Amino acid sequence: MYGTYLRLNITVHDSWRAVVRAAARKLTRRALRDPRCRIARKRFYREMLDYHRQEQEIVATWRL
Repeated sequence: MYGTYLRLNITVHDSWRAVVRAAARKLTRRALRDPRCRIARKRFYREMLDYHRQEQEIVATWRL
């Protein structure tokens, strides 16, 4: 899934909303609309946000 995060075309300075919007664009129309996919969709968004948070922590660590 980290590869998917890299293909979101966002920067480490983008907000969490930008991450969710970019992730939503990667989902199919059926996955976005189907109520049965809600749990999987939420898991996908959370995973993308976790990767984004990790990237932000790395940048904050190396910023001097």
